[in-house]
Amino acid sequence: MKGARRSLTHVGGDVDLGGDTSAAKTLARALDVPPSVASEERGEGPDRAHVHGFHTYPARMHPITARRLVEAFSPSGGAVLDPFCGSGTVLVEAMIAGRAAFGTDLNPLAVALATLKTRICSRDELDALVVAARDAAAHAEARRKARAGATRRYGEDDVAMFEPHVLLELDGIRDGITRAPKELRPPLLLVLSAILGKVSRREGDTSVRAATRRIAAGYTSKLFTRKAEELAHRLDELADLVHKNQKRPRVTIAIDDARKLRTIAPSSIDVAITSPPYVATYDYLAHHALRMRWLGMDAAAFERGELGARRRFARLHADEARRVWSDELAAVMRAIARTLRPGGALVLLIADSAVARTALRAHDIVAEIAPSCGLEPLARASQARPHFHGPTAAAFKDAPRAEHALLLEKRRA
Repeated sequence: MKGARRSLTHVGGDVDLGGDTSAAKTLARALDVPPSVASEERGEGPDRAHVHGFHTYPARMHPITARRLVEAFSPSGGAVLDPFCGSGTVLVEAMIAGRAAFGTDLNPLAVALATLKTRICSRDELDALVVAARDAAAHAEARRKARAGATRRYGEDDVAMFEPHVLLELDGIRDGITRAPKELRPPLLLVLSAILGKVSRREGDTSVRAATRRIAAGYTSKLFTRKAEELAHRLDELADLVHKNQKRPRVTIAIDDARKLRTIAPSSIDVAITSPPYVATYDYLAHHALRMRWLGMDAAAFERGELGARRRFARLHADEARRVWSDELAAVMRAIARTLRPGGALVLLIADSAVARTALRAHDIVAEIAPSCGLEPLARASQARPHFHGPTAAAFKDAPRAEHALLLEKRRA
């Protein structure tokens, strides 16, 4: 479908089960979210509900999957951790379900987005956000009409990414944001981030193909205002959902390395629900470089510590790639196990990957390393997934690539 955007867990199909039958069926129900074509084509439906639809984020978990896992494997009022929180899907669903939500990520853009999307605001705060956005857009429009030029010199990447008049309008909006009240600048910058791809020369966040779109003068400023109004509406919807629980759940989000989790107290979490990077599949740094540059975020730590990045693993021999990934994933699982209460659960949503012509079967790797991490595999649900990377397609000629929901339990003392 041209233009349709889907979460990874939104393709449908048969699910293969393993381990404890009851738990495996619960995992399967969470994993098997059938596609909803009509709603996706309109940008609607549960995949885009309230704050989930505010900002694109590659490879995010489907909200229905997250909600079903939260409700099935965490106690009422319990604590849920996502150490690869991304844009905050698991955290938002944990809040709505009345659980305390803890999230970490090494990507500062992810932490900023998750923080915004789990923020409960008053109507006055939301009104102030919209007013500030309109003021920033008006500032950009005034500069455009006055032919004021850019406030700074832009590099080749930005010149190539945007039409000249669009780049000038974006520059004016960003300059207008600097004049907004200090507390409103972070959300306004994320509104700006949300429209960058829509007005660029690129087809999508994960695409290098050029887009064929004509953008009229003044459109970028109008789009920025509409996106801010949309954000206010979505945050208001979230507040209504959370308030149904009467007691506002605790939310804690921090920049942290999932291999260390220094910001999470030991034995404080009931369940960790997370989707680690799919090894040798993505380069999130490249996906987010444009936005991080425009938001003035320091990407150095993320560049050094991004787990499973294709740019690193594509250079490795298959055996070495498996060993390195096993070591990295084991470090993550040990850190998570440290945060879990005795008997606490870890749910991994993870997919098979490939290096050259060799498949890296995620379920097998997790099963191998789990005992050394103090975790016991309990159940599995696996669903076939398409593989779009041509150079490694031969790795799945004998058995299809699969995405797995894996349930593990922390050993009791």
